[in-house]
Amino acid sequence: MERDNALLGKWDFIFLLGESGGGKGTLVKNIKKYWLPDLRAASMGDIFREKSKTDSEIKRLTDEGILIDNEVVFRMFREMVKENVSGLVDGFPRNREQALDAIKFIKEHRWRVLVIDIICDIEVIIERLLHRGREDDKLSIMYKRNQTHKMHHPIVMEEIKNRRNLFDVITIDGNQPSEIAFTNFMLDVLRMVDMLYLYDINLQLPVFAPNPDEMTINPAVNRFICGMLRNIQNCIDTE
Repeated sequence: MERDNALLGKWDFIFLLGESGGGKGTLVKNIKKYWLPDLRAASMGDIFREKSKTDSEIKRLTDEGILIDNEVVFRMFREMVKENVSGLVDGFPRNREQALDAIKFIKEHRWRVLVIDIICDIEVIIERLLHRGREDDKLSIMYKRNQTHKMHHPIVMEEIKNRRNLFDVITIDGNQPSEIAFTNFMLDVLRMVDMLYLYDINLQLPVFAPNPDEMTINPAVNRFICGMLRNIQNCIDTE
């Protein structure tokens, strides 16, 4: 991807991290709804669940909540990136080895990546996943995934945060209602935008207009911020 096509002049790709049930899928839906309707998003979990239909070993690992071999994961990531350049990848990297592979790949491509890290309590995750009722959402598997996440995720984030020249990180409280979590996320995105764009005389500010049927002000705030960011993107793309 060429740098002049980067999202908001900054990011070539988005990594979305967090546990299953933490709100990643809902966040992606809101990003598409309010901000980036054409965003190409790919989930490593969905890809491996699809592959498990024809690969018995991947099915066993997926059913038991065990991490897939690093080389297989990174190969899938490279294939995903080819198809989803300038998009979002959900669920990668998940351990230190994958993080180091990703860092090397990003440096070679001279990318900058926005990392969205969703933090959510296990009690909230269990409640959501039991309600979702997917085949691999058994209590024993949930706890195993949670323990694996707690073991590997801090190390992944340490590697990422130590490369400030490659990554920007936004942390989201996944325990919050999705609309509020998304508002806070978009405010963080806005804070990372070069403020010079806000002084552009050609920048058109969107209209702030809550709908009568909306129970909170958050949807209107989300539309306003995302409308502003889309206008900033248009300014960047036409420079």
